[in-house]
Amino acid sequence: MGFAWLEWNGVLYWTEHRRAPYEPCSALTLLVEGIWQRFPDSAHFILRARIFTSEPLTEMCRGAVVVCAKRSTFIRDVPPDVASRMKDGAQAVRIASGSPSQSIAQTSAQKSRPPAHPAELNRSVECWLLDSQGQLLATAANTSGRNRMRHAEMNLLKGWWQRERRPLPAGSRLVVTLEPCAMCGGAIWECVADKDNFEVIYVTADLGSAAARSVLRGHPMLRQCLNIGHPF
Repeated sequence: MGFAWLEWNGVLYWTEHRRAPYEPCSALTLLVEGIWQRFPDSAHFILRARIFTSEPLTEMCRGAVVVCAKRSTFIRDVPPDVASRMKDGAQAVRIASGSPSQSIAQTSAQKSRPPAHPAELNRSVECWLLDSQGQLLATAANTSGRNRMRHAEMNLLKGWWQRERRPLPAGSRLVVTLEPCAMCGGAIWECVADKDNFEVIYVTADLGSAAARSVLRGHPMLRQCLNIGHPF
């Protein structure tokens, strides 16, 4: 079992998860996504705190921190005082992705950003997973307006895992309208069993620093194709 936690304004935020091979989530990513989901107006401030995790940091974890949080540290064993707070719930919030908000974070927030309608913040990015014959296996769009973890690629990978419980198929390709960032690139990296027999094709290059730090940069599986149009 892996644990991830952080402390902000005297409150311990934590989660636990047992990650299966090729699964597109970990304790750390569940913590980050859950905080964005439950406390969207204060998540930016909560996630400035250092995240600790008892699982070794993967490329997916590192990318999630680059894009959606601030810093992280691997600690093999949960400290006894942290474990005690997790158990007795003293000034502690257990995070589970998709859970409703709790007042403890609302009252501890010193600052918050003004609310905005999610649809107004969703950047237009789509992706498709195609098999070796060009048949559609899965598709998803960006919904990160109020939860920064929900990029198009992350949505597709999670949907694929929920349905198939297996890595992305060898010989398939992921087509995305925008070059994957460090988080999405890291998640793809963790979810592909045969990295020599998989393609990630993007239309528009991302000139931002998050994409520049992607593990896919420089790997043969990633390439740009300007004239792909709609894959169907």
